Amino acid sequence: MSETPETQAPANERADHPLDAIFHPRAVALVGVPSSEGTGGAGGFFTSLLEQGFPERHDGQIYPVNPKLDEIRGFKAYASLLDTPDPVDHVISLVPARVVPTLVEQAIEKGVRSIHFFTAGFSETGDAEMANMERTMVARLNEAGIRVIGPNCMGLYVPSEGLAFMNSFPKESGNVMFVSQSGANAGDVVRGLGMRGVRFSKVISFGNGSDLQAHHFFDYAISDPETELVTSYIEGVQGGRKFFDALHALARVKPVILLKGGLTGAGARAAHSHTGSLAGSTQIFDAVCRQVGAWRAETMDDLHDVSIAVTTGLRNVRGRGVCLVGGGGGTAVLASDALATAGLDVPPTPEATKRELSEFIPVAGTSINNPIDTNMGDAATTDRTLRIMARAENVDIIVTNVSLGRDADRPDADLEALKQRATDQAERLARLQEECGIPIVLLTRGVPHAILEHTAREAYRCGIAAYPTIHRAARAISAILEWRTRREGLPLIF
Repeated sequence: MSETPETQAPANERADHPLDAIFHPRAVALVGVPSSEGTGGAGGFFTSLLEQGFPERHDGQIYPVNPKLDEIRGFKAYASLLDTPDPVDHVISLVPARVVPTLVEQAIEKGVRSIHFFTAGFSETGDAEMANMERTMVARLNEAGIRVIGPNCMGLYVPSEGLAFMNSFPKESGNVMFVSQSGANAGDVVRGLGMRGVRFSKVISFGNGSDLQAHHFFDYAISDPETELVTSYIEGVQGGRKFFDALHALARVKPVILLKGGLTGAGARAAHSHTGSLAGSTQIFDAVCRQVGAWRAETMDDLHDVSIAVTTGLRNVRGRGVCLVGGGGGTAVLASDALATAGLDVPPTPEATKRELSEFIPVAGTSINNPIDTNMGDAATTDRTLRIMARAENVDIIVTNVSLGRDADRPDADLEALKQRATDQAERLARLQEECGIPIVLLTRGVPHAILEHTAREAYRCGIAAYPTIHRAARAISAILEWRTRREGLPLIF
């Protein structure tokens, strides 16, 4: 992502932060690891840490705790947390709620830094006794200097440290932080954006937020050098003024995308039963985002798509003039409608530009009036067309299609060859984007399913924003332009 004088210093000069140790534990104990080797639920945490290579990164310092086992998957099992070797920095609680008070005392005696309660059944149930137990255990831990994530949450995904809470997460680290009250949504974001090439610095699912809440992680993100974009799913705003102040400080120096759940009556009821959150109104949350310069995503698709936009060349779009290259007839008509609906323009091709195009694009079966319909199967023709259109005075961004050749749809098509073509096209478009100085967006509509993920990942790797439909691309383009307008008077961050 681009850097500016206004943001470079605070984003990259790391100050000591009290939460930093949570993300860099030397050893992890999983208390209550089940005897069955499952990949979901409580058993999934151990599986995920092994898959991410936590033992290899930390000299084997991963300690499963289960008094009924001697070993699990080749690792020595311990009867209690107190029996594990020192030091243990981070504990993952997989035990039932009734066992938590004992675990709390053991964690204090052990001197751990943080404890993540996957354990549920506390304040989110609405039961006064369990809510009081939650408050009591958090107060006891905090008095001992131990920070709490949860309860009722999935915890941490930090790929640089080998931490994860679900299997099949990318092992590579990246520049996006996701802060979520929901564990399921956190998993969906990691997998969904991961398939499109995005990689994460840190993902936190904090559930009930009995101790650490969204504003704590926003404050941490301000000075985290690994994080360039912060995204978040919030059900209930906790901490009131602290939330606003942390969000305000963060949004000045880094892009922030927020998705708020519970904005309808039905959603609010679901949020309250999910994490015990009290949801607020759309108008209030919108006003907060506008005031601080954050972007409120309306849907999960919007969160995904604007995240792609702000971490690729699309973040540099400066105007609403869109040139469509490839796909004629009815497809072009519907695409033009989608762009216009999103508040974008599809301006006619200037006469001078038409003359240039007519030198090599035949009249029959094509169109040189935006939308441009030409032979997308020929790389030289496509590249020449894109260069010419990029120079047109009324074009601010180019949207084009993936072109893999006429044999791409054949059942016996060579998938490796198609993958290579997709890579080649992404790299060509990246060079053109750099050369022409305007963003290029790639539509993956029609790409064979077997290579769809590869195509999107390669585009992202090359700094090209890729979208499955023109409607989603149009919304993302419009969002970047509107977001920048809303941030007028604030530091330039994209």
